Amino acid sequence: MSEVAMAAAEYFKNHGVLLRLVKEFSSKYRSLGHFGGTVRLIELNQVEQADLAAFLRRDTGRTEAISFREFEAAWGKTRFGSLELCEFILALLPKNFISKKEERQQEQLARDTIHEGLMKRHTSSYAHKWLQALADGQLRLHKREQYLDKDLLHIVATGLDAITDEYTRLPIFANYVAGNPHCFDMDQPAGRLLLQALAYFDGISVPVSADERTNLLYKYHIIRDDILNFATVYGLTAYTKTGKELIYWRKASETYSPLNIPLREISLAERVAPINDFNVVYIVENSGLFSALLDKLQEKKQIVPLVALHGQLKAASWALLDGLVKSGMKLKYSGDFDPEGISIAQHILSRYENAELWHMSVDEYQQATVELPEKRLKKLSGEVHPKLDALVKEVIRRKRVLYQESLLDKMYEDWTI
Repeated sequence: MSEVAMAAAEYFKNHGVLLRLVKEFSSKYRSLGHFGGTVRLIELNQVEQADLAAFLRRDTGRTEAISFREFEAAWGKTRFGSLELCEFILALLPKNFISKKEERQQEQLARDTIHEGLMKRHTSSYAHKWLQALADGQLRLHKREQYLDKDLLHIVATGLDAITDEYTRLPIFANYVAGNPHCFDMDQPAGRLLLQALAYFDGISVPVSADERTNLLYKYHIIRDDILNFATVYGLTAYTKTGKELIYWRKASETYSPLNIPLREISLAERVAPINDFNVVYIVENSGLFSALLDKLQEKKQIVPLVALHGQLKAASWALLDGLVKSGMKLKYSGDFDPEGISIAQHILSRYENAELWHMSVDEYQQATVELPEKRLKKLSGEVHPKLDALVKEVIRRKRVLYQESLLDKMYEDWTI
């Protein structure tokens, strides 16, 4: 830098309002790709107003609009006028003058380079599908800078590579992938991106609730919470992949006792079946009805294969139902005649061809008297399974709720005929 340029740089640095003016034009440069346009300086104090007035050779106030043409003309009348203004500004703040277009091009080049490297390293179908979705813009990361975080993307892709048909607990899975058992926790970037990828594969939005997240991970054989996630059963037994019976299931049934089975135990079972000659398993939505039916069964010392979902489909519920279907069991589900109960029925009927409704008919619904709020009715919008179509239309028409406890005696009668 020449002596004149050095003197000009010193002068601008000693007069903050002039340096501020240069920085404003640097921002304008990033938008335009060249020097030009007009900038505004606001809330100028008296010193700044005096310095700016001396430079521009005109009166100034607390707010000033200054065009680059005026700036350039004023510059030419100073002792630094022999210097090209644009060259001086570029030398004064060299890092400020990449246009937004150039910046985007550089960022895209870096992203393409990282993507190409990851595609070569991660060839599993899951990793490839995820990386391709990012490249095509079908899937967007939570933060823009994550596209350039090669280490983070590598960890997530490695996690997708590691998904197999064998069930693995989340901390063990994370430790195997990254040497850190907490790397895929839901409050960590890698955990959020892994969940986003799995949701994309399933064509759903990223789940928010803990149970929905657990369910999604379980679908890809990653077990997040295997103790507090459970289903309640009665009259069932289970078998491992080698055909070995998990005898404690049977022992509970033989003593007419229900069993809360956590996901960690259900995941050991390849098949689940009744301990007697039933070829159908009865499923109820809530634990209250399950207990009421169990009271009647225990009183008569009857064993009927019965499952309680506890008001929602958790990973344990899906694992249990999958095991029953593998044994060739027919599933009969009964839930409340309301949007939540119908939603569970929808999920079960959509997933299992051999599933049926149990005491959820339009005729039985006619005894409904409790008013259903309009807000809850909105949950019934969307595609409806054919087996539920008539019922949903009737619920929307009548706007009433019927709880399955009202049909308790009719349910029990099915087992006494």
